[in-house]
Amino acid sequence: MTTRHRACDDFRQTSASTRRSWVDAPLTRRRLIAGGLGATLAVYAAKAMPLTRMLEAAEAQAATAPNAPTLVSVFLPGGVDLLDTLVPRAGYGAYADLRKGLKLPEVPALGSTGLGLHPALSAGARGGVKGLFEAGKVGFMPGIDYANPDLSHFHSRHFWETGLITQDQVPGWLGRWLDRRGGADNPFQGVTIGSTLSPVLRSSRVPVAAVTSPDDTQFWIRDTWGEAFERGVATWGRLADGGSGKPGPAAVRASTKLAMQVSERLAPYRSDEEKGFYPLKPAVAYPDFEANGLARSLSQLAGLLSLPLGVRVAAVEAEGDFDTHDNQPRELDQGLRQVSEALAAFQADIEARGIADRVLTLVWSEFGRRPEGNESQGTDHGAGGVAWVQGTRARSGILTEYPSLGRLDRDGNLAVTVDFRRVYASLLEQWLGSDAGEVIPGAAGFGRLQLIA
Repeated sequence: MTTRHRACDDFRQTSASTRRSWVDAPLTRRRLIAGGLGATLAVYAAKAMPLTRMLEAAEAQAATAPNAPTLVSVFLPGGVDLLDTLVPRAGYGAYADLRKGLKLPEVPALGSTGLGLHPALSAGARGGVKGLFEAGKVGFMPGIDYANPDLSHFHSRHFWETGLITQDQVPGWLGRWLDRRGGADNPFQGVTIGSTLSPVLRSSRVPVAAVTSPDDTQFWIRDTWGEAFERGVATWGRLADGGSGKPGPAAVRASTKLAMQVSERLAPYRSDEEKGFYPLKPAVAYPDFEANGLARSLSQLAGLLSLPLGVRVAAVEAEGDFDTHDNQPRELDQGLRQVSEALAAFQADIEARGIADRVLTLVWSEFGRRPEGNESQGTDHGAGGVAWVQGTRARSGILTEYPSLGRLDRDGNLAVTVDFRRVYASLLEQWLGSDAGEVIPGAAGFGRLQLIA
């Protein structure tokens, strides 16, 4: 019986709505929503703090270290297939035997690597991800996973997010880094682009944030404008400034004041169509945001990185579904095409803004796929996936051993050639300038990869 990815209960279980209570449960923290009537900034903090202080802390942290390196985590949900992403040209016969009607035709060589790249990864500005590789700005890591991999979306994603092979509810690996190296007052130091905090950035002691766009941090009342709107905003202001000192009214007052402060402090970064003012306008052309949600998110992130907010780590999740149990040729092509277009535009954008040398991007997925195709023109959950680093300072090339199709494990999966925690330890030390042992238990035992040129 064949499992179809649209019916993959394990994959659905990893959605934000079903994971939120599990992810947030162990650390009881104050979640400050600057939601009001229209603002969309969520601040996750260990204690209550005035927003004015937060924004001042962000500007101060940025001024103290304006060129501090930033690490961007881009997650591709579902388990990206290695063999069709980086096609083994040198072992094409064995690949074709395993994939039969599913296989890609022999793709052009990727330099002298002995591999080919999925054609969809040539889509986008300057030749997409392939163009970035040829320009020396991408380092691929095939065979990435962990020993004795658990092929559950839910568990594997949690392991990657925390940097720990445990089902315990713990902070994210970059959240733990912020707990040790971040500031006590600046939530923008760790920012998720979206409405929900990425578990990668979940901290226990320092504030972090989830934000969509400064353009959304303004008041609006549905179907209301003119004098009625002005009266509504005035009423909101009175709620913020006065009222009873009892706990209930005081909480309402604090919430409304927070929302107004968010709106006021981020106002200089909002667009004004009438005046033709677009302070966060991308420096380059992006794909259509309606068709490519990752491009929209990365565009917003590029704008935020250009502001004096002290962003040190950031997280973005692609909207695509790489759980290709069926119809992989079409599904993978569509997903990789959107990723390539979005990442290429993001890299061009940060280069045009003059901030590219301080931004490194890690692209990852929770596992790979089985080498042998299934009966639904797809592939099932497997080991030995693919990740890559991207940026002007990324080490380019094929950075890890490609799994041999002649040496599958006892379950018929690709061998794991590099533990993802080795990558994390290398990024912590080589990019973020920290002792990896502070964040990754047993870091000394994983070795290191040279990831920075």
